[in-house]
Amino acid sequence: MTVNVSQSVDPVTRQRVLEVLRLQPAGLFTDIDGTISAIAATPSEAVVTSEARDALRRLAGRLSLVGAVTGRAADDGVAMVGIPDLLVVGNHGMEWLHRGNRWVHPAAEARRAALTSVLSEIGESVTAAGIAEGIVLEDKRLSASVHYRLAADPLAARDVILAAAEAAAERHGLKITEGRFVVELRPPMVINKGTAIAELVRERALNGVVYFGDDVTDVDAFVAIRTLRESGAVVAESVAVLSAETHPSVSSMADVTVPGVTACIELLASLAEALRIDRP
Repeated sequence: MTVNVSQSVDPVTRQRVLEVLRLQPAGLFTDIDGTISAIAATPSEAVVTSEARDALRRLAGRLSLVGAVTGRAADDGVAMVGIPDLLVVGNHGMEWLHRGNRWVHPAAEARRAALTSVLSEIGESVTAAGIAEGIVLEDKRLSASVHYRLAADPLAARDVILAAAEAAAERHGLKITEGRFVVELRPPMVINKGTAIAELVRERALNGVVYFGDDVTDVDAFVAIRTLRESGAVVAESVAVLSAETHPSVSSMADVTVPGVTACIELLASLAEALRIDRP
């Protein structure tokens, strides 16, 4: 039986993803911002629509594991997605929250004071440079983000932020990554969305896994998906959610793509319906 789906979703893409999810036990994991939530002017303004929430809830009833893997703090991710039982991997893999059970990487916890200091120093630098308006400093406990989307001159703001971040990060032993109009600071450890996906596959003995993402921080997960598949450990697909701001590495490293957040949510809903038909 076929399920109607918007023409914005390629039926071949849908079928590829569906075949993976039929390999029980299977897991579906998704980033939040830019994937199931439209990018907003500031992080606090972003929302997950009721349609996305309903699709994830229905998928969670059909699959072995469904989760959100985000750069946001885990508590923020839980509040945003609004599904209490959903697994949320926060801070790019440094904390996990599921059904009230929390795990935090001890090395990340130990760098909290350093992150707070660096964020403060960056704030002082952008203020001294006269560009503080439009800059959003986000302390996520285990990582920190400096958003410059609303700056009068985003490119100039990025230069100032990066210079300040690089100097402060070197003094405090942190590392820097970038995303869409954001500079991020993290503890110096090899933990990311990709290591989280690999751990979930191993821990849950998944046979199929699908990951949805939209930004350069999701490329780590795309690479992990490819590595796991090539090793024969699991059947897997990565899905890039595209926009006008998509970095070339995102689309090039993903297995398949969908044209935006709305199409991603439509695909999730279609998958939930197809799996319902499989398992009434």
